[in-house]
Amino acid sequence: MEIDFEFRKERKLGEIVQDFVNLLRLIIGHFFRTILRLAIVPLCLILVLIYYGTTKINLTQSQDFTDSLQVVGIAFACLGALVIVGMICYGFAIEYFILLKNKRNTDFTSADVWHAFRNHIGKYLKFLLIAIIALCILIIPLLLAMFILMFIPLIGSFAAGILMAFVGVWFFCAFLFYREGYMEGGNAIQQSFSLLRRKIIDYSISSYIVSFIFQALLMMLSLMPMLILGIIAYNTIGFQDTFFDSFLGRILVAIGGILFVLLYVVYYMLSVLISGIIYETAKEVNYGEDVYEKIADLGRRDDGA
Repeated sequence: MEIDFEFRKERKLGEIVQDFVNLLRLIIGHFFRTILRLAIVPLCLILVLIYYGTTKINLTQSQDFTDSLQVVGIAFACLGALVIVGMICYGFAIEYFILLKNKRNTDFTSADVWHAFRNHIGKYLKFLLIAIIALCILIIPLLLAMFILMFIPLIGSFAAGILMAFVGVWFFCAFLFYREGYMEGGNAIQQSFSLLRRKIIDYSISSYIVSFIFQALLMMLSLMPMLILGIIAYNTIGFQDTFFDSFLGRILVAIGGILFVLLYVVYYMLSVLISGIIYETAKEVNYGEDVYEKIADLGRRDDGA
């Protein structure tokens, strides 16, 4: 299906947010059908891990030091698995966006997204290492800036959120500039900052607005299911020491955990769309209208590979 959306466009703050809403309305059904099919296996593995973790939890006072270490280990394993699943789904969403803007239609499937992701897995891993090194360098000034902003009355917390939103957009754009061949991986973060700083306010605020709305919506969406699960747990088992010893208790915790993971994954996948629009805007501002013709001259295929 053809989509009536202009990717090659210079946008201001309000236009970035509005175009995100317009794009989401056009593709939301196809987006979730395509990406969630790929995410089923990772989400099932998370479900099994959460259920296994609940079998190791013992709330009685007889819990010894070894058992406590096992619980901590399981907690870190769940957290690590959550980060990995989030990164994989984030990569799927990036490849979906690239296919969408190159094809200008939704005539592609989960298999196309998977093949594009698999073909570029080396770039993802290389940039991940570069990003980790860059964050290690930037972490102290970022934390210092966050600390200072938090003490500014009224606007401090918003300013801190806008700062973190810009960091996310910055690294996202750096990766796509590297992914699409505009920059070398080692220089992408530095060079992309030079390009983005020209409209840093528009990019940061638009990303923060959409992220803030997403977080509020996801909180409301998660509140009712968690409340229902809590009521069921309280009326059937009760919040006692034997809660995790029962099959139903472990199942309820596992279902609650997978709902949280699913919402977490959906949030980061949808954030790709707003970041992608910002990337296209920054690319148009800095490279001009002939950017796609320049890419074609490099021999890049239509599927973005």
